[in-house]
Amino acid sequence: MDTTTTAPAPVAAPAPAPAADLPASPLAGFDLWTAWWEGWTLTFLGVLHDGSSRVELKRIDATVDGAPGFAGDHDAWVHVATRARAGSALHRDALARVDRMERMLIEASCGAW
Repeated sequence: MDTTTTAPAPVAAPAPAPAADLPASPLAGFDLWTAWWEGWTLTFLGVLHDGSSRVELKRIDATVDGAPGFAGDHDAWVHVATRARAGSALHRDALARVDRMERMLIEASCGAW
C-alpha cells in the first residue's frame, strides 16, 4: 500500500486590478489633516447600490494635539456648516463630498450653506 500523498498544486491568487480600473477615492485631494486638527473628518463607507460613494462627516474622539473633539457628530456638522457659510473653501469642499443622505441630514439640522 502506497502511503505517500501528493500535495495539491498551488492556486495562484488573482492579479490585482490595474489602478485605472479602480474607482477614484471620493476623498482624494481633500485636506483630512486640517479637518483632524479641528476635530472632525470625512469617512468613506463604501459604494451605494446606485454606484455613488457613501461619505459621512463625523466627529473624532480627540484632535491631533490630544484636545477633546466635538461632543457628537451634530456638533461637528454645526461647526463645518457654519464655517462653510462663512466662505471657508475646506468646509464647503467637505460638504460637497458627503453623500445625498448625509447632506439632507446636515441641511435639516444646520440649514443650507
